[in-house]
Amino acid sequence: MRILILNRRDIVNPAGGGAEIYTHEIAKGLVAEHGCEVTVFASAFPACRPDEVIDGVLYRRRGSEATVHLHGFFYALRNRKKFDRIIDEFNGIGFFTFLLPNSALLIYQLYREFWFRELGVFGAIPYFIEPLLLRRYRKKTAITISDSTREDLKRLGFRDIRVVMVAIDQPSRRDSSPPERERAVMFLGRLRSTKRPDYAVEIFMRAKERIPDLQLWLVGRGPFEEKLRNMAKGVTGVTFWGWVDDDMKMSLLRKASVLLVPSVREGFGINVIEAAAAGTPVIGFDVPGIRDSVRNGETGYLVGSRDEAAEKVVELISDRQGHAVMSAKCIEYSWEFRWENRVAEFWKNIGGQENS
Repeated sequence: MRILILNRRDIVNPAGGGAEIYTHEIAKGLVAEHGCEVTVFASAFPACRPDEVIDGVLYRRRGSEATVHLHGFFYALRNRKKFDRIIDEFNGIGFFTFLLPNSALLIYQLYREFWFRELGVFGAIPYFIEPLLLRRYRKKTAITISDSTREDLKRLGFRDIRVVMVAIDQPSRRDSSPPERERAVMFLGRLRSTKRPDYAVEIFMRAKERIPDLQLWLVGRGPFEEKLRNMAKGVTGVTFWGWVDDDMKMSLLRKASVLLVPSVREGFGINVIEAAAAGTPVIGFDVPGIRDSVRNGETGYLVGSRDEAAEKVVELISDRQGHAVMSAKCIEYSWEFRWENRVAEFWKNIGGQENS
């Protein structure tokens, strides 16, 4: 089977994130496990190659992030007969392939509240345009990564919706010794408004009133960093780690006692599953995506306010036995998220057959 995936960015784009990891892992799995020919069409970025093969997947890069959707649409239109399936990734805007008979939609989440947090009052324009554009795809098969987004799509009139969740690179099960936990809460992600890292600082400060030696580790970079540094001035125990590689990220997750996820919404919350693999409970806000990835009371807690989050931080760190029980449940839960499972599900949901 020949498959074209249209995405705004790709796996080596410096601005790439969870969507690009998902796309690449699915694409390379389709190549390796099902013998597919997969092309990913994405935007160009400084010093990139216009065409490149990575893990058996052909990447074609044309246009900028502002123009890639038009470039991608015309590429799909010209080559529509060369591909058995065209996967149109919708990240606030899609590639307009809803008129092509062999296309399907891939969407991680609706942006909704994101528009206002990123653009202020001007966010009202894309807030209303996004669902209008999405409705053009409602007769297509839609693949998404969470039940929350499935419900959003149902409200827009979609009928054929398939859920294929995220996965992570699994650590070895041989390391059975529990890590030495530090009295630290961790934030992992882009330091931007939609992730609400400022909430993480506030939650930490409220919990620190009852746990004086509590630490906060902020892992990531972004436009909110200066604001966060100002908030943390004069407060002991705050560390800005900046960007870290995967090994360092998992090392920090294994040492932290809690991961804070105060996002406005998420597609699913891949950092929740990474924390689970490290045996680290999550305290996240009860919002779309996070309510799908956190098993409330088992692998962490869903909260509705910063005060409630601070209470749960104190509760988890003060109860070592309860923390150990939840940590074990986290690790067991994380083993449900294997890429080979997701590739098989994706293959089935795009109509793949083993003899294709």
